[in-house]
Amino acid sequence: MPLTPEILVPRLGEALISENLLRPDQLELALDRQKLERAAGNSIPIGQLLVDMGFISRDDLDQAITRQILKLQSALQEANKNLELRVQQRTEELEVAYKKLSELDELKSNFIANVSHELRTPLTHIQGYIDLFLSGKDYPITDEVKQGLLVMQHSADRLNRLINDLIMFSAAEVGSLKISKSNLKIKHLAEKCIQIYQASAKTKDISLEVVAPEDEIEISADEDRIIWVINQLLDNAIKYTENGGHVILAIEKDADDAVISVEDNGVGFDPGQINEIYEPFHQLDGSSKRKVGGTGIGLALVSRILDAHGSSISASSQPGKGSRFEFHLPIVTKKD
Repeated sequence: MPLTPEILVPRLGEALISENLLRPDQLELALDRQKLERAAGNSIPIGQLLVDMGFISRDDLDQAITRQILKLQSALQEANKNLELRVQQRTEELEVAYKKLSELDELKSNFIANVSHELRTPLTHIQGYIDLFLSGKDYPITDEVKQGLLVMQHSADRLNRLINDLIMFSAAEVGSLKISKSNLKIKHLAEKCIQIYQASAKTKDISLEVVAPEDEIEISADEDRIIWVINQLLDNAIKYTENGGHVILAIEKDADDAVISVEDNGVGFDPGQINEIYEPFHQLDGSSKRKVGGTGIGLALVSRILDAHGSSISASSQPGKGSRFEFHLPIVTKKD
């Protein structure tokens, strides 16, 4: 079909009828003629057929086509204006919503930080008196009371760690998490972390080991923060591994990086949930009957600490087959 202006006008026949330039029966005859031509392998525009059959003059057809094109152009311009207006309105709505979300997010972080700081003072008093009573110097206590105080001390220590984690998390959320890098021997660091969790692993008959090269590897990182990250990964691995399982803290070299990983043969999780595990205050098992407790900020904070180091955490897992978490940190070379 030759390129002619009429191909820009949809339903040309109906437009001509609406302008009283054509009768419906004439259009029907022309459409039937067009079908016959197509069957014969000829593709002729309907307007050309109307002219050839004497139903309309070429001049009237061209003027009608021009009017329809102008109408379409006007309608398109109006549609574009309406679309631009809707886009502008939607953009403004999104900007307002984003501002509100940002304000709420900042309010949440400030609330967490303020509440955490306020909890520290009374908790310090509680811990102080527990330590005083446990010393037994001025206040002799029975074995039963001592046992109760030990339970209270354990809970108070746990609460203190939680408060510190919340404060660190709120600092990370507002971008004020301080990182102080130094050269660290990662194998030595890993062995210290393993030692901390040997007792809790033993209660579940879980084997806990470090796998690392004989030669020490030095990395550049914030010691306290990286210890926190490794401890968090070990704590999770032990919590989610059944009795008699194993947890491995491995250190490997990969080009200029040290690869630190924690792997277990625990309960695992669906790979489709990997992004969810880094969401703050989110539990994969959100039911009230879940076996393992926690606030849901551990891996979220791990991710933020590593991000502040210019690194990231990656995970792989299969339900019933365990999980593996790893991150990379730069190796310190001699010239560093």
